[in-house]
This record gives sequence, C-alpha cells and structure tokens, in this order.
Amino acid sequence: MPVSRRKYEQLLADYERMREQRDEAERKVRAMQTATRTAAGQFTAADDTLNRVRLARLADAIRFARRVERLVRIVARLRTEVAAAERRADRLQAAYDPTLDLGAHWQTRRSDKPRTEVAS
Repeated sequence: MPVSRRKYEQLLADYERMREQRDEAERKVRAMQTATRTAAGQFTAADDTLNRVRLARLADAIRFARRVERLVRIVARLRTEVAAAERRADRLQAAYDPTLDLGAHWQTRRSDKPRTEVAS
C-alpha cells in the first residue's frame, strides 16, 4: 500500500516531534537524577553535621555533669571544714571569755592608761 507524500511528511514530522520529546524527557530525567544525588549528598552532610553537634553537646553535658559532681563534693568538704573551724573558734572563745572578765577590773586601773584631759 503506497503512502502519499503529504502523509509521509506528516508521519515524519510526528516521528521527529516524538524523538525531541523523548530526548527532552531523558534530559529532564538526568537533571532530576543529578539534583537528587546533590540533595542526597547535602542531606547526608547535614545529618552528619547534626550528629557531630549532638555528640559534642552530649560530651559537653557529661563533662559539665562531672564538674558539677566534683564541685558539689568540694563544697560539701569545705562546709565541713568551715563548721569544724567554727566549732574550734567557739571553744577557744568560750575558754577565753571568763579570763577576759577577770581582766576587765585591771583594765580600769591601769597606770599607763591614757587619760582624757578635761578642759576648764
């Protein structure tokens, strides 16, 4: 069955248009694949960065917790030492208080005590 020239040229034009659509679709697929690979790489890099930041924060929290524990122990020890020093000071003060009362009478009659001169 013979095909007319006009029908042949119409079929040829349809064929060329379909080839161009196919080539355009293939270009779009390659561009999308490239964009997908790029995005996947960026997401992977961002996820890795996020994991590193989370791990660093966790390590900081652990270090800070250890420092706080150490400082709590130091403060408890210092409070114990201060309380012991206060008890010692109170005992010494209590031991000296009666002798100070005994010396108060002597203090009023000291011969080297400076006298205030009364102006007439």
